[in-house]
Amino acid sequence: MSKSVANHNRRDIQFLRALAVASVVIYHFWSNRLVSGFLGVDVFFVISGFLITSLILREVSSTGTLRLTAFWVRRIRRIFPAAITVIIATAIATNLTMLASQILTSSRHVFASAFSFENVLLGLDATNYDHQDDLTSPLQHYWSLSVEEQFYLVWPVLVILALWIANRSKVRINRILGISLAVIATGSLVYAILIAQGEHASYFDTFARAWELAIGAATAVWAQRERAPWKGQLLVNRISWLALAVTFLIPGLNDFAPGIGILPSAIATALILATGPMAASKPLPFSKPVLAAAEWLGDRSYSIYLWHWPMVILLPIFLGHELGAASKLAALAVIAVLAELTYRFIENPVRRAKAAWTLRPLAVGSIALVVSAAVVAVNAVIPHNFGKQETNQDLSAIMLSTPTAMDTTGSVEQYPFTLPYCDGAGSAIYDCPPSTKLEFDSAAYPISPPRTKTCQYEVDTMIIDCVMGDITSTRNIAIVGDSHARAMWASMDQIGKRAGYAVHEFLSPRCSYRLYHFDWCTQHNREIEPRLNSGEFDLVIFAQASRVSYASAENPLNPINPFAELYGEMKANGIPVAVVKDNPKRGPELSLCIKLHRDEPGSCSRPFESRVDLATQTAIDLGFPVIDLDNAYCPNNRCDAVHGGMFVWRDNGHISPFYHLTASPLVWSQLMENGLISPQP
Repeated sequence: MSKSVANHNRRDIQFLRALAVASVVIYHFWSNRLVSGFLGVDVFFVISGFLITSLILREVSSTGTLRLTAFWVRRIRRIFPAAITVIIATAIATNLTMLASQILTSSRHVFASAFSFENVLLGLDATNYDHQDDLTSPLQHYWSLSVEEQFYLVWPVLVILALWIANRSKVRINRILGISLAVIATGSLVYAILIAQGEHASYFDTFARAWELAIGAATAVWAQRERAPWKGQLLVNRISWLALAVTFLIPGLNDFAPGIGILPSAIATALILATGPMAASKPLPFSKPVLAAAEWLGDRSYSIYLWHWPMVILLPIFLGHELGAASKLAALAVIAVLAELTYRFIENPVRRAKAAWTLRPLAVGSIALVVSAAVVAVNAVIPHNFGKQETNQDLSAIMLSTPTAMDTTGSVEQYPFTLPYCDGAGSAIYDCPPSTKLEFDSAAYPISPPRTKTCQYEVDTMIIDCVMGDITSTRNIAIVGDSHARAMWASMDQIGKRAGYAVHEFLSPRCSYRLYHFDWCTQHNREIEPRLNSGEFDLVIFAQASRVSYASAENPLNPINPFAELYGEMKANGIPVAVVKDNPKRGPELSLCIKLHRDEPGSCSRPFESRVDLATQTAIDLGFPVIDLDNAYCPNNRCDAVHGGMFVWRDNGHISPFYHLTASPLVWSQLMENGLISPQP
């Protein structure tokens, strides 16, 4: 057995760990100072591949086999205690500092992190339209831990398979492993560069990251053989250290991750590991205090990594302001203390424990599983204050102008078919007592309509002919559009029930009608087009996100305005049409304010920016009715986060369905005034 494999306490590896964790922490606190500090995670991947494979090869060399369950037990003992400790602490802190809707989102990440598929969840969310604006999870950094744990699950199984092949073919196992790693690394890297690179979901993709772990593993296989020091080995080592440090300073590498942008740092790390034993005999040109600090960081790098990200996310929320230089330095001190305590009282005691139960796979695995499940269960059942689930007034009574007890006598001429009310959107329109108190959290109402016998759909990305409202009526309304139309599902359901219309919802997030962005969107539009022109609907309402261009994917230079064509077709077929003006966006400054002012989100506002989307402008130009709710979202040219006790926006681009429900009287009034609907006698 060579020293390169047998010596698992190499100082250069500790220095690599120290450099990696320092770069990640600095990047997350001062991203403008260390523009590619995120590469520290990739250094960890290469180190993990090297160390785990070295341990496996050591066992295979000494025993001729690999005890799979014992290997997994060691990994659980090494990783699980500190990881679950931070998850518990983070879940508690999240419940103390965040809004109920944010806690609900964060709970998904508690579950994913506890069971090692945080990277899968983040990948799904990156392609999930409804989660792209979620508040960044304080457990998001567990994605890299999940990738490693998935590697630990699969790689030893492949080694056992290689060992079985080697025993029957008389081919050395190192050769089989070398060929296998070359295939894995090449396939993964090609996938990362040609297919996954630039895709948000691919950043967390295990297969797009496998090549980094494979490079580390291949380095361990290469280092197993006894080799005499070769000329230039020390020079290669020193140049590799320098190259690795320089990569952290190169801007724009994140745009080429997880592919070519990461390759230089991964290769430099592998070369450091390969040439390390020779270089270790030559002292590094640093003072003893610097080397001691590097070793301290290396020893505690795992705990530091676990603690730093929750601090980055939760501390500004707790303080109510963005972190300045002083608070960042204080945060680093707290992280260091927490890491030291975790390393000294959790990591080491469990890892070094000699109790018989800690060596039994069934006991260790069962304990880890039960603890993870318990953490998830407790976090799920903690009561969250989502606020009231129903408004104080009966919205159906308001829409029919039935007398109700009111706190105000104000009225607005542009809404003649409803009485004043002060819940949600009503408080933005009518003369209501000023209030910025949050009583209804946006999590109190579902994003999509509930599945019923008349509303069947498999996924939220495409809801075709979901029938709501008065489902027994022979009068029909169709509402067509993307996720902005979906935000209206509750208000249209309410209007349909009160006016006596069956409301057919044709909703597909990211898919605007007559703007063909994707193949599936084009297909969706073509499927519903005959229905809209068939004459079965007494009114068709179009609602979708703002678009400034009408070039289609099929013909980017198409000079024809598709909305003018669409409205003309509907008019020629005698079908009444209404167009909903797209809502203003929340904006990053309003989002940041809400994040930092948990106790007073009602104090957050931003100036209203007037804009008219293409669909609306075309409707105005052609004289089609337009449903305009700008004054319900942003009265007096100010967009406030809270009106009438509830959030106006669900995320940066979408109105909360609950808030839109309270705007249903205003939609009702505009439809009535334009003669587009009439209540059933």
